[in-house]
Amino acid sequence: MEVIYLDHTSKLKDIEPHVMAIGFFDGVHLGHQELFERAKKHAKANGILCSALTFSPHPDEVIKGEKNRKYITPLQEKITKIAQCGIDRLFVMKFDKKFASLPPKDFIHTYITGINTNHVVVGFDFTFGCKAQGNTDLLKKISQKGDFGVTVIPKKTFLNTKIGSTETKRLVYDGNVDLVPHFLGEYYEVHARVKKKFDEENVFNVEINRQYILPKQGTYEVRILIDHGTYYGEITIQPNVENELRIDEYENPNDQALKIAFLNRLAVKSAVLV
Repeated sequence: MEVIYLDHTSKLKDIEPHVMAIGFFDGVHLGHQELFERAKKHAKANGILCSALTFSPHPDEVIKGEKNRKYITPLQEKITKIAQCGIDRLFVMKFDKKFASLPPKDFIHTYITGINTNHVVVGFDFTFGCKAQGNTDLLKKISQKGDFGVTVIPKKTFLNTKIGSTETKRLVYDGNVDLVPHFLGEYYEVHARVKKKFDEENVFNVEINRQYILPKQGTYEVRILIDHGTYYGEITIQPNVENELRIDEYENPNDQALKIAFLNRLAVKSAVLV
């Protein structure tokens, strides 16, 4: 997948026609995946490329001054997951105050028709432009001029709960990690690195990338990927305390980078078994 980084000074020329999915896409959850599938289907039917437009950082970091925001998928992980969805080209727009002040019609002129977009695919609650004044109704209205088409994907739910980034983050924060696959299509994963080994056998201190959200305090069953090998174990999450990771049948990661998938909260599992 080709990745193109943009800011408000970027000048894109000679972009071939393409179908573009637009969104922030934190988590690349099942709702996002449906956007991508619909965009790919439309692109294939018209013999053109399928692209996506996302933003970095999150608008709240710029508009609300939010610091140290946590993500389901920090930017590089999000790029990897979007590539796995089969998108041909990803535009990553720098979200700054200049971009935030862009009127909705200027957004369309510059970042839709201005880059030769044949068709856009967005979620039902998509907003854009200064103070989120643009919405799907405006997109549809302007698209009637014939410069581009619009597909709006309806709300996707699980047990009457919207499948969205905010809802997924809440599941993780509350420790309900076993429900996350119904939203992401897979277990929640973070990237980490071993800092040191404790005296206890197979127990390590791990440092998790600070951009990831973490479950609340507790002990969780996890799946660990190390050097393309898969192991299982437990991780204990405590505020302001080193995260302890026990890896079954593995003795020395040697400062290895890890990928940790949260499978279940042990306190919840024990309560069910009792």
